[in-house]
Amino acid sequence: MKKKKFHRVYINLIFLICISIIVMDVISFGKSLKFTTTSGDLPNVEGIVVFTGGENRVQTAIQLLSQNIGQRLFISGVNPNTKKSDISHRIKSDRKLLDCCIDLGKNANNTFENAFETIRWVQNNNFKSLVIVTSNYHMKRSLFILKQSDPNIKFIPFHVESTLLQDTNSSLKEKIRALAIEYLKYTYTRLYFLFQLN
Repeated sequence: MKKKKFHRVYINLIFLICISIIVMDVISFGKSLKFTTTSGDLPNVEGIVVFTGGENRVQTAIQLLSQNIGQRLFISGVNPNTKKSDISHRIKSDRKLLDCCIDLGKNANNTFENAFETIRWVQNNNFKSLVIVTSNYHMKRSLFILKQSDPNIKFIPFHVESTLLQDTNSSLKEKIRALAIEYLKYTYTRLYFLFQLN
């Protein structure tokens, strides 16, 4: 009888510890959404990379490049049919800047592929420091994959406010669902690399 009680207490304790770890992890993930960055906060870097998939990401990255932050910009996850002229027309950017200093990556369909495509671009340019531009809720996972892919490169985050999280027309349920999906993806990513390393 005492043995059964001990086992029950032991199992309950493990359960509480697991729940506590998950809660703290969720809180940590939630805090990452509040980070804000301005161009004045950025140190000298060699390049800028933006992951497509959210509004204002590409425009923000091009604005940083136009402010002489970084030598070149890499736009990862571009539709294979997209040309530089399409980007220039859509966001009304300087075509000369696009021609001289911006490269398009057209082989990425997800964040893993964004990261691997980025690392190849960085290595081809011999860069050691990068500004990463993506949505605030997407940044934690993006940085994690990049750092795992090449720990020798310095990655500096530049958060773009998510239009979904700011949209007053979006319901709380939609926002929670989007964040929950991203947190699950982040958790899967950590497990993926954990088992890869082992």
